[in-house]
Amino acid sequence: MIVMHYGFTLPADYDMGIIERRIAENGAKLDGFPDLYFKAYLYARRDDGAIANRYAPLYVWRDTAGLTQFLQSAGFARLVADFGWPTLSLWLSLHLPPLSALQKACFASLHNDPIKPYSDLTSLDRDAALTGWDIQSQSILKADFAADRSSLSGDIYRIGYLACGKTLCETR
Repeated sequence: MIVMHYGFTLPADYDMGIIERRIAENGAKLDGFPDLYFKAYLYARRDDGAIANRYAPLYVWRDTAGLTQFLQSAGFARLVADFGWPTLSLWLSLHLPPLSALQKACFASLHNDPIKPYSDLTSLDRDAALTGWDIQSQSILKADFAADRSSLSGDIYRIGYLACGKTLCETR
């Protein structure tokens, strides 16, 4: 599977209610999207303790076909028109959280750590709920999910909505 993430840092005085409404109005549109495992609509608010206002979705794709279809969709084109051209980060998934953990989560934390040169790549760190390996930059993405933020550290986001592929949606 493939992990994809991008983010937009928004102005300090940006009305984050716009992001919350956008998520509420559009989040479910990705439920059942082909080859999507899940999309966590992540956002952070300065007035909630974040260093910056951010909109930063996290996706897990079963393969490149769904990822490509999404990036070529009208929905992604609207996002680009509204917020600008994002830098996409991709990782090969090494470990994924159980679906039940995602359904109960309200918060997520993300860490991106470099892999030391000449490391034993067979023993990459998989101690987070989700881990991904960026083979180009030789880094590890670690994402954890929780019902409250107290157990998380690093860049902490609220999960505005969790869109799911067919398998996850069937378990709801």
